[in-house]
Amino acid sequence: MKKINIKILVITMIVCLLPILLGLGFYNKLPENVAIHFDINNTPNNYFPKAVFIFGMPLLMLFLQVFGCIITDLHDKNPEANKKVTTVFKWIIPILSIILYTITIMYSLGNSIDIRKVVMCILGVMFIITGNYTPKIVGHTDFSWIKEEALKKKLLKASAYFLILSGILFIFSILFEPIVSVSIIVLLILEIALLYLYAFIKNRRF
Repeated sequence: MKKINIKILVITMIVCLLPILLGLGFYNKLPENVAIHFDINNTPNNYFPKAVFIFGMPLLMLFLQVFGCIITDLHDKNPEANKKVTTVFKWIIPILSIILYTITIMYSLGNSIDIRKVVMCILGVMFIITGNYTPKIVGHTDFSWIKEEALKKKLLKASAYFLILSGILFIFSILFEPIVSVSIIVLLILEIALLYLYAFIKNRRF
């Protein structure tokens, strides 16, 4: 029976919940409603009561982290070979939890922050890191439905290039108008769709 890495699960869970301390520290200074979503022009368009935000966001990230860790461990065909890769992936949500929570509080306290630029930089770095480690995944669990092993390796390599290139473009887009960021995101979605369409067609030939 496959084992769940309890140690890293517990540590990352604690990290996901740490931002609550920051929220409680600024509780009296925060507005009654905290902006938690913004449009492409950096205008808030959704709010949560501060009590809901302070506890709700870390708990949501905690749920995503637990779910992601368990699924990863149960579906990893080569846990020893993929140990370094999965460790990197498992730290993405906890780190995002701290960064996004901190940025939200800073904005709510009146600091001038361009949320679009911050988010695009975070996504860019995350995509570059993910792309760098994607080819190192042993067992090709993401493409387990593909029959041919050579095709799996080819698709993992292509996915890595797409992720790294998209990450670079995400970061580069902050130098331009918001529409550029939106266009790059749309382009990424199209790239992913075409990649899976190519894989589906090639797989049917085997």
